[in-house]
Amino acid sequence: MPILTANDLRKAFGDKVILDGVELNVLHGEKIGLLGVNGSGKSTILCMLAGEDTPDSGEMAWRNGIMRTWLPQNPPLDPSHTLRQVAIAGAGRNRVGLEQFERELRADRMLTELHVDNSAMTIAEASGGTRRRAALAGALLEEPDLLLLDEPTNHLDVESIEWLEGWLGRFNGAVVLISHDRYFLEQVVDRIIEIRNGKLWSYPGSFSAYLEARLAQEDLEARSEANRKRRLSTEVEWMSRSPKARSTKQKARIHRAEALMETDYKAPKTVDFGVEQGRRLGKTILETRGLCIGYPATAEQPAHRIAEGIDLTLTRGWRLGLIGPNGAGKTTLLRTIIGQLPPLGGTLTLGKNTEVLYIDQERTGLDSEATVKQMATPAGGDWVTVERMKGREVVSDKVHVASWLERFLFRGDDLQQQVSTLSGGQRFRLLLARALQRPMNLFALDEPTNDLDLETLSVLEEALIAYPGCLVVVSHDRAFLDRVCTNVLHLPGDGAWHLHSGGWSAWQARMNEERIVKREQAAAAAKTLENQDPKRAAARGPAAPKLTWAEQKRLDVIEDEVERADAAVAAAEAQMIAPDVLSDHERLRTASASLEALMAARDEVYAAWEHLTDKQERWLAARGG
Repeated sequence: MPILTANDLRKAFGDKVILDGVELNVLHGEKIGLLGVNGSGKSTILCMLAGEDTPDSGEMAWRNGIMRTWLPQNPPLDPSHTLRQVAIAGAGRNRVGLEQFERELRADRMLTELHVDNSAMTIAEASGGTRRRAALAGALLEEPDLLLLDEPTNHLDVESIEWLEGWLGRFNGAVVLISHDRYFLEQVVDRIIEIRNGKLWSYPGSFSAYLEARLAQEDLEARSEANRKRRLSTEVEWMSRSPKARSTKQKARIHRAEALMETDYKAPKTVDFGVEQGRRLGKTILETRGLCIGYPATAEQPAHRIAEGIDLTLTRGWRLGLIGPNGAGKTTLLRTIIGQLPPLGGTLTLGKNTEVLYIDQERTGLDSEATVKQMATPAGGDWVTVERMKGREVVSDKVHVASWLERFLFRGDDLQQQVSTLSGGQRFRLLLARALQRPMNLFALDEPTNDLDLETLSVLEEALIAYPGCLVVVSHDRAFLDRVCTNVLHLPGDGAWHLHSGGWSAWQARMNEERIVKREQAAAAAKTLENQDPKRAAARGPAAPKLTWAEQKRLDVIEDEVERADAAVAAAEAQMIAPDVLSDHERLRTASASLEALMAARDEVYAAWEHLTDKQERWLAARGG
């Protein structure tokens, strides 16, 4: 059943039109991903769905009794409340009659799963990332009919993101979310809505299905534009013949040509980072030997060691991703590399000509009271000096500040915008605009993908892949790590470290292989002990029951049943939002009943799948396999 039907929505801020007569429908249980470039209106739509903003015109019809929960990027929280209190408040908000101890138990479990260790800490004491995880816990515990999430994976480590994917997959309510995390979108959403030029474009299916459909659409638009140009060329050639008189039909042809010339076709502009290597490098950009990282002793507390014995040699072309759970030392290692923190042991040596660009995840280093133009030209004036390498020499070019900033998508009035009003993605682009006025050969980036739209993220990835220098990056974005990094350094959080070749998926595959080997070795060791001591096998008690022949046959085919059930539900959901169905009450009622029946059947298949796989795993575990 639709929980929201919105028609002819319009929204503008001054002269900038955000929504231009759009329609939007949200069905019970569906998971929608909102995409669009920064400033296209994604957060505006979430605000309107949350009731925090209203359209200038149009109608939003909600089903009666719908409960909504909205988690913005920077949720307002009482600084005196503890992280636990924030989560507990969410656990009881929509649960009438829920006992206090049950609320506390649910909140504690959720905080643990989101790696919030010190839940007694107040909001005022907590970091921005920890506050956000507590707010996320509270929002999830509300379990509303409609959950609205703005960049929910920001400040989460990969393990927490994977847990969130599973939670949202089991969640029965509808979800509308904004995210740049492509692997997360692929796992969670069943429909993509893209905001483009004030219009909404709906693409049913996963993120990869959206990409395929979007590519086909762009190919069609490109062919249409090529045909328009050919027609225009023909008309211009005809008009240039300058006949003495024009008939009525000929005048109509002139009007068609004028219409072709007035067609406003604009290719979307993207960021041009144009990064290049700094001064000529030696063989080694960075080298560590026995490096120990952590925080030095203070008057209040002793030194805190996080990881030690780190041996690294970074050379030209290395792009190293730092991965691991929150608190394992990724940012600490990055800050040690750039000299913000002293090593607690071992050595760290930068190459003779190494020049470092560092951008932290809080996007610090900008004066919040200054304008974009003032931050781009620290010396003042209308020109920036951009240095570049020419052979072995550094040469300087004068570039007008407007032209330079346009490369980073700041245009017109944007130059007078105050830094305090910029989004996280805009701050990142401005920091790059400042830093890239001189060539660098070591980039140290902490969560660079946070707050970037997908188009800007794609351009950044291309620039980093082509970058001839070296990159050390902390990121939870698995797609980014796979696409950009040549190596990953895993910090598990126990003081150890492990260096691997390849990106995140290659590392994960190796971890899975190691787990299988360890499990087989443990099983073999247990079998050897049982053969040596028959009493040990008897002491283990009766084994978990094995799947029956019929259960095994069902397990062999049940994944196909799950896929068919998912496809049937997806097809029914697509039918529900067809214009001819939405406009016909009787057809809508029939389609809704069919959808509910298919969803119930899908739930039964999922339940059977979980039962059979759980039984199989318990039997394997009992055998030590």
